[in-house]
Amino acid sequence: MRTPQMCKVAPWCLLLALVPKLASAQATALNEPSTAYGQTARLQFETHWLARDSQFSAATAFDINGDGAKDIVCGGFWYQGPGFVARHRFREVQSIRGRYDDYSNLKLDVDDDGDLDIVSVNYRSKSLYWAENPGAQVVQANPVGTWKKHIIDTPGTSETGRLVDIDGDRRLDILPSGTNFAAWYRNVPPPAGKRKPSWKHYPLPEEMAGHGIGAGDVDGDGRVDLVCPAGWASPGKTLAERWQWHPEFKLARDCGLPIIVADVDHDGDSDLIWSRGHDYGVYWTEQLDSASEQDFFADSGSSISVSLQDELAPLLASSRWRTHAIDTSWSCGHTLLWEDLNSDGAPELIAAKRYQGHDGRDPGENAPLRIVAYTYLPQTATWHSQSLTTEEAGIDLDSVCEDLDGDGDLDIIAPTRAGLAWLENQSGQTSGEMQIAPSANPSLQNEESPTPKCLFQNPLHYRRGDQQHLVDTKFELGRQRGRIQTAMQDLAGTLPKSFDRVPLDLSVQSIEVEAKYWRLHISYNTTHSTRVPAWLLVPRPEGEVSTPKPAALCLHPTHFDLGKSQICGLGGKSSRFYAHELAERGFVCLAPDYPGFGERKEPPPESGFSSGTMQAIWENIRAIDLLETLHCVNRDAIGVVGHSLGGHNGLFTAMFDGRLRAVVSSCGFTAMTHYRGGDLTGWTSQRYLPSVKDVSSPKSLPLDFAEIFTAIAPVPVFVSAPINDDNFAIDGVRLTETLIRPAYKLAGAEGAIQFHYPEADHDFPLEMRLRCYRWLESQLQR
Repeated sequence: MRTPQMCKVAPWCLLLALVPKLASAQATALNEPSTAYGQTARLQFETHWLARDSQFSAATAFDINGDGAKDIVCGGFWYQGPGFVARHRFREVQSIRGRYDDYSNLKLDVDDDGDLDIVSVNYRSKSLYWAENPGAQVVQANPVGTWKKHIIDTPGTSETGRLVDIDGDRRLDILPSGTNFAAWYRNVPPPAGKRKPSWKHYPLPEEMAGHGIGAGDVDGDGRVDLVCPAGWASPGKTLAERWQWHPEFKLARDCGLPIIVADVDHDGDSDLIWSRGHDYGVYWTEQLDSASEQDFFADSGSSISVSLQDELAPLLASSRWRTHAIDTSWSCGHTLLWEDLNSDGAPELIAAKRYQGHDGRDPGENAPLRIVAYTYLPQTATWHSQSLTTEEAGIDLDSVCEDLDGDGDLDIIAPTRAGLAWLENQSGQTSGEMQIAPSANPSLQNEESPTPKCLFQNPLHYRRGDQQHLVDTKFELGRQRGRIQTAMQDLAGTLPKSFDRVPLDLSVQSIEVEAKYWRLHISYNTTHSTRVPAWLLVPRPEGEVSTPKPAALCLHPTHFDLGKSQICGLGGKSSRFYAHELAERGFVCLAPDYPGFGERKEPPPESGFSSGTMQAIWENIRAIDLLETLHCVNRDAIGVVGHSLGGHNGLFTAMFDGRLRAVVSSCGFTAMTHYRGGDLTGWTSQRYLPSVKDVSSPKSLPLDFAEIFTAIAPVPVFVSAPINDDNFAIDGVRLTETLIRPAYKLAGAEGAIQFHYPEADHDFPLEMRLRCYRWLESQLQR
């Protein structure tokens, strides 16, 4: 990172809609954040529901009727401030195939008459249009009067859009996130004395068409650049000149809106903050200068030739851009905001879950809605997360932070197709600061009250108080996942949060060349105090162009000396060589040492963890973080494979991390009631689940493997359970299969689980491995 210095800020408004409070945003860019290491300002919001029957996905706020109070505008209605009790229908919004054609509510004085109008950028109608404000006097006389709709253009499908002063004329322009077109629309100044609005279409590089867009000064030249998942574009010297395309990075294919351009780490250049609108994860991508570009081979001395470094480096990551995971515990963060919620001069990242964007088909889409704020801590280069509501409120496609109640701080409007709410900022009324320390903390997914023991009668039931409740919908199955995660944390200890998600700092110590792949001896950070050694197997490219490949997190069985090396073919039983064999089939394979195994001689758990199991779960989550950053990996095709110790730890990891697309468990489990006749002693060491020693019987555990599988559903799982396994009794595996099939059926994925019972002992025989590899290829290479 560079020494903190003054950022370049253009003399005109760079980004009024993406960073709505310009003065505050510029001040933030010029100053270090006030948050000190070890503490951050506490945020507190109260949720107020305006209309639980609202089905509009966008909202904004301004004074419609001229009474001096801000009103909330959401779709076809405006809610009269300051109380927001009176609701007035002011325009008709077309419904197309069950969705209102109103994917943004962007406030803009389109016709220069002094009144704010509404600009809407849409998907199903493929249109851009604006709704004309008749003026405060007309609204006062008739609050339900219809605003006139004006079509701007019908260029194609847009996820939504934002307002940006792209050309620096101090007038906001429309920047659609076009999925099949790339263009922006200039708000042309009207001739003197006239107010007739005019828009001019300007094409952008075709590479910018897709899901997600943003704007800001990427290269520090004082002009607005545009960013998208595939790279960024810089403007020509005149409006007529073509934009220059820079394919310097690759984000996810489904980025939320907007991709925020901001100097996150205060090193004088612009970074990117983004989320996945239809999958798991919130991320930031750090821009590096020449002095801090990534050198993965710095610790290798002269053991790796320069030519080999040059061949491998492009397969690992960009030297100029480095992506960091912020939070991957929840999905469908379609809308991001970058605002100062606690008035400390430093903006927070606000991320919100969308309601049923693809009608339950997206990963994690049926889980509860949420709105989360993240504060960047420069001393640790990590983020502190705070949930802003305990109710199921989210944001679908477009919203704003505004001071709705006139108390001097920013509130949040939360529109979804499941209702409209606003979050009242009460942070100034709290006790001030929270102490933050590097330790394991409860996950954001676990916001319910502590889970009692014996919560589950079976995987599709749960107990609240003295009442048993049935899980009979996909929505309730999404909530059941959170309950099961809470139960697992009762048993294994709490999962760390974003503060412990330190930069990975990948280092390559050595490289060995095999016939079909390179074997890299690497290490990377997982917490503030832990660095994990691993083997990374990278298939050698066929031809000059290497496309991203599926990846497997390969978890080793119990072998204290060999650890990760056995599955990479470096010793031990050949039936354990699954990382080596997968790499030969074209998979990128990452094989870390379990705590206390292989190169890691310190007995687990390390500081901050209650068990070796939870430490391993977190380290596996960080391993997925690492795989996602590699250019040679298809981030949407990552699976986990494990035998024995690795077999159940793969399941444990999958129940917490929805980024895994497929799970293979060989000899990994049996129902706890069937484990060694009910004697759970084998689970009670510090390296596994020490809290089990306090449990009187298997039936007193807070969960069993049937619940773990239920939390994984609908992710595909391949189970190999040999009938002569003397460690994990086959009867308990069959019982688990029977119990979980209804859960997978409820999830609409009945065919996604496969149980195989080969004639073998505690082993992973060749026939099963080959069948497993073909299954993995079918799941990850679709």
